[in-house]
Amino acid sequence: MLNKILFYLKVGYKLLKKEVVNKEDYREEYDKVSYTYDYWLKEMGRYSDNIIHSKHIDTDKELKILDFACGTGYITKSLLDKSEKYKITSVDQSSKMIEKLKDINDHRVTIVNSDGIEFLKDSNEKFDVIFFGWALSYFNHHELLSLFNNALKPQGMLAIITNVDGTLDKIEEIFLEVMREKQKEVIKPMDIKLNLPKGKKGLVKWCNQYGFKALEVNEGEVFFRFKEPEELMQWLNITGAAAGTRKIFKNYNEVKPLIIEKIKKEKYKNGVYEINHKFAYGVFRKE
Repeated sequence: MLNKILFYLKVGYKLLKKEVVNKEDYREEYDKVSYTYDYWLKEMGRYSDNIIHSKHIDTDKELKILDFACGTGYITKSLLDKSEKYKITSVDQSSKMIEKLKDINDHRVTIVNSDGIEFLKDSNEKFDVIFFGWALSYFNHHELLSLFNNALKPQGMLAIITNVDGTLDKIEEIFLEVMREKQKEVIKPMDIKLNLPKGKKGLVKWCNQYGFKALEVNEGEVFFRFKEPEELMQWLNITGAAAGTRKIFKNYNEVKPLIIEKIKKEKYKNGVYEINHKFAYGVFRKE
């Protein structure tokens, strides 16, 4: 019990001192994931289509669009197919992700390899629409939504899809247990849970606080099932779903067998190992 208390005090101190997995760590992780990110897009890209093809986003007008944290460009590419009148600025901090997008070679797209927050702070551009897919958890939503509001024209649109509280059920607890049992291997914790809204109601609440009115909003949950715990672990790594967790430990390979052991114990259900992706999406108008 004492060891547990000391562990959480140590983690709390590091969180307080901002000695946590940071944006540079995430950039490195997504550089690695860029080669396997298609596994994620194959299964989850279809849900991004709900905001891409929203009836609230005009197709017959020339729109200036920001694809923020664009990754390998699923949203950008889909928007190019949707309308010839769109002019898109696609921003991501991962140079390897951006490389996948550069293959487009379309004059309608401006590709920017930059930290997203710094881009928003430095840019004087105003956009008609901002698309933001699957990256909210890596940002301080207070800062980000305020910057989004500033970057949009009057009555501009914010189209967003994000993981929500309850996604990857028990995975955070598994990593906390491993950190507690392998304290000497821990370099820095992750500070991510507070950056996830509580379902679609939470997403609306967050956006309302920064001057956005919900025009449409919905939520969903998808389950993936694997025969072996190692396969579930691999899914988390190759899709970026657990991006940043490698950076917690000095030697990830040292703790990996224990993580798999915990997955085997906690994620076995009806003969398979199951993981959930819980998400919300919506289109909001700047008021």
